[in-house]
Amino acid sequence: MANAMLSAAHGFLWAKGLHIGKLNSASRPVAAMMGKPDVLPFPGAQMHDHCMTVARVPAHKYYTDAELLVSTQMAVERWYGMDGYIITYDVYNYEVEALGARMIYSDNAMPTVDLAHPLISTPADLAALRPLDVTRGRIPMFVEVVRLVTERAPGLLAAGMFCSPWSMMCALMGYPAAVRALRRQPEFARDVLAYEENDVILPFIAAQARACSVKSFTGADAWSAYPILSLPMIREWVLPSAQRMRALGKARGWNVSAASAAGDYCEEDPGKFDKQILFECLDVMNQNPIMNMRMAQALMGRTQDWDPHWLVEYAQSRGGRSRLPIIYSINGRYIRDAGPIELADRVRGWIDVMGRDGKFMIGVGNIPADTAPLNVFTAIAAARTYGKYPIAADLSKVPFALPTFPAFDDWLKGQPEEVVIRRAR
Repeated sequence: MANAMLSAAHGFLWAKGLHIGKLNSASRPVAAMMGKPDVLPFPGAQMHDHCMTVARVPAHKYYTDAELLVSTQMAVERWYGMDGYIITYDVYNYEVEALGARMIYSDNAMPTVDLAHPLISTPADLAALRPLDVTRGRIPMFVEVVRLVTERAPGLLAAGMFCSPWSMMCALMGYPAAVRALRRQPEFARDVLAYEENDVILPFIAAQARACSVKSFTGADAWSAYPILSLPMIREWVLPSAQRMRALGKARGWNVSAASAAGDYCEEDPGKFDKQILFECLDVMNQNPIMNMRMAQALMGRTQDWDPHWLVEYAQSRGGRSRLPIIYSINGRYIRDAGPIELADRVRGWIDVMGRDGKFMIGVGNIPADTAPLNVFTAIAAARTYGKYPIAADLSKVPFALPTFPAFDDWLKGQPEEVVIRRAR
């Protein structure tokens, strides 16, 4: 953590104009969020199934072996040349599985909850559940993942994780039943959330804190994106739950950030895109900011179809004297389905509109398992080609060539993770 703080300080000073030394994969993202880096970073991404597919390791081993999961993702992210590591996993499943939920396992995809047999259908089902036993299911494996990540890939994002209360409610009940409870059985819904917050999530993050000495925890909550939930429902149910979780954590010396995707603008129909609703969604997200940093975030939505000027307008209107940082993610289906040249042109356009003044970073919402590696390499190369500061006046005149790269198996020879990956196949 000391090195992470030094890197953060280096990135901050660079962004303020003190260009001392050279930025690295840890300091560059900080400089990008605070001002202008030397070149746009491309951080690691949510890509657990993709890493598993690239490395050709079976899912049933990958999702039950902490060493294999962490090693595989570190290797693949380094093969791509990403700035740092973001280690991800099926974060929505661990607590619910340990409570007794039926799971669906396969040889080529992450485990998922069998929602044909929900754990909770009635108040009586809830009353029958006991507090989480952190020795059950894959929770010991999860805790070991967190330990390995904080040991091998330390940084500001190397924190504990959990499933946020609303997404956990969807996993325990199924989405339709969970929404019905919010609307028609509010007392029942409040009881479910209270059980999750106090009897499931707190023991889960306490186990991580004991074993890994982490004090920051982020709760994944994709089910709280808009329009999966309406903005009034997010404000009424999701944000108060996140505030309760933050307070519960603070009382124990932890920084707990639940509902990390609450309000993410995921409208699927471009004909329904609405700038005012997007702004309201971003306002909701900034009521519960990740790492306590307000920004304009585009996480999972159809960003390839958005008008990027909207993000600039929002960041300027909400930033006061200084524009808010912008994180603009490439949609998962888009990075999989787009042609490489189209993808590079799209990245160039985003940098042209949103990146010239700094405080900008491009990420990926998720990299699907079957994404062609060429597309990932292309997105990274485009960010670094067009994102050199100062940004060229006419980016259309900046030469760009599709990247070449070694096959993963050829690159893997001699890497620290080689033995673990090859043994798992």
